[in-house]
Amino acid sequence: MKFFFKIKSWRCVLIINACLLLLGCVSNTDSIKEQYHDTHENIRDISDGIVNIETNYIFGRSKVYIVDDVLVLLELNATDKGIHLFDKNTFKYLTSTGKLGKGPGEIGSYGYIMPDGKNRRFHMMDYGKKDVLLEFSLDSILNFSDYQPHQICGEQHYSFFMLDYAFINDSVALGMAGEVINSNSFLTVMAQLNIHRNELTKFGYQHPAAANENKSVSKFAVSQDNGVYVRCHMNCDLLTIGNLSGDLMCNVYGPGWNVNAKMDNVYYTGVSFVNNYIIASYVGDKSFAYDEYQRPRTNWPTKFKIFELNGRYIETVEIGHEFQNFCVDEANNRVIIYFEDRPTQLGYINLKRDDA
Repeated sequence: MKFFFKIKSWRCVLIINACLLLLGCVSNTDSIKEQYHDTHENIRDISDGIVNIETNYIFGRSKVYIVDDVLVLLELNATDKGIHLFDKNTFKYLTSTGKLGKGPGEIGSYGYIMPDGKNRRFHMMDYGKKDVLLEFSLDSILNFSDYQPHQICGEQHYSFFMLDYAFINDSVALGMAGEVINSNSFLTVMAQLNIHRNELTKFGYQHPAAANENKSVSKFAVSQDNGVYVRCHMNCDLLTIGNLSGDLMCNVYGPGWNVNAKMDNVYYTGVSFVNNYIIASYVGDKSFAYDEYQRPRTNWPTKFKIFELNGRYIETVEIGHEFQNFCVDEANNRVIIYFEDRPTQLGYINLKRDDA
């Protein structure tokens, strides 16, 4: 099967490369742990394939997630209920939940949403209440207008706290954590959280050249089916793949990789798994651009980089519009995107498979 973005005839090339890789492993067991690629190769423009998502509900700037058959929008500047649920097939608005406030059952400050589609639920850290972990049931939200989330994990220590995460079993969440250096800064490190013991510990591999405050900032995704996780760095051109035991599988270096490079570039801004591939949003340029009035603004990504699970680069997919974040709807073969520079801010790209 060829890749879902209609890749050219790569089959022979991949077979040859796989053979060369196997031969290389005989003489050097570390060869597969280092991959290099050029982003300027294999660029595919699909900007004319964006489909607008029209809804009957008004919301502000949001992050998007898929939880089973529901599209979840986390409204970042909400003042009341900022977690909005839509039917992911029709995009019909269903309901909202997650009331902000300081009272019982209310949320002090939204953290990241962690989907658990198999169990029709999602989790969220409440950053306003010392990072307690909350659990939301989709069915309960849809059936009870006054639904309140259930707290499943107590307060975390202020000097070491979970940021972005995913459960790898019923007890353990794996992801990114912040480790406080001083009152003004912290490192981003891999960590695992045991929710039954409320125990947070460091986990896995940290690239030595990306272990400082700036370069450690990164995004994370996990594939339980494939037994791997991926960590992509924002401030250096590095993507790291490991297994769920914490062992390094591969470091992937892009054309911007340079430990002495200037600190004002941004690279990866998000990552996910789709169809046994890795899909990551990518800038590869200055972190700020200037508008027509010479005012600075965030330089959002306009492209995705696609990799195999072993770190081999496949192609760069150019969207043609700036976007903030995305989620993968594998059941409908599409990537749902929250755009920055389009009148209709929600849209999607079809992930058509091109079977040989």
